[in-house]
Amino acid sequence: IVLGQHVFPFESGTLHYTLNAAMAAADALKITLYGEQAHGSQPQDSIDPIVLGAHIVTRLQTIVGREVAPLDSAVVTVGTFNSGLKENIIPNRAELKLNIRTLTPDVREHVLASITRIVNAEAEASGAPKPEIEEIYTFPQLKNDPEEGEKVAEALRAELGEDKVIETPPLMGSEDFGHLADSIDVPSMFWFFGGAAADDANPAKNHSPRFLPVEDPTLETGVRAAIAAIGAYVAR
Repeated sequence: IVLGQHVFPFESGTLHYTLNAAMAAADALKITLYGEQAHGSQPQDSIDPIVLGAHIVTRLQTIVGREVAPLDSAVVTVGTFNSGLKENIIPNRAELKLNIRTLTPDVREHVLASITRIVNAEAEASGAPKPEIEEIYTFPQLKNDPEEGEKVAEALRAELGEDKVIETPPLMGSEDFGHLADSIDVPSMFWFFGGAAADDANPAKNHSPRFLPVEDPTLETGVRAAIAAIGAYVAR
């Protein structure tokens, strides 16, 4: 088995886990849009990739809103949009970077196909050359083996107490941890230990510049959890 844990802004001293589908698959794409450069005073001579990109950003939001069933889950985020160097020049290209999260293979396939369809259709509608769509990375869905996961959860509850180990719904975040078990075809169990102060009603989220877990009991909880999980498989 492969075991892993990660600090998260749950209440410090608690552990949170999910069996089966625990975290989303993740895909990242770079989309390069090509246009026709012109002076800002002569827009009729241009194919404006900024306007094209703006239409794409707006239309991409309809994938989750209008193509994915309400009881399914997906996220399509445009994280960067870069184009141009001068305010009076219409540039000849723009670059978007996307992040996509999905919980099932069917939804993932549909969302990725829809992105390609929308990007190409909007370019054609603008009279622009065919865009370039490149994969930056892809992470598999993180799945916790239900039988082995419950064995680990029992060890965690025995160590920390029933009220401190909480089963929660899947998270739309993603983890490359999923590669480890998949690559050697063994089960995995991954959980979160809280790092937020009990009286913090609005803790900073992971990757925020304000993210700063409280030391006590965060560190102690993480160490005890790791030892307890390993102890479930190592004879004492």
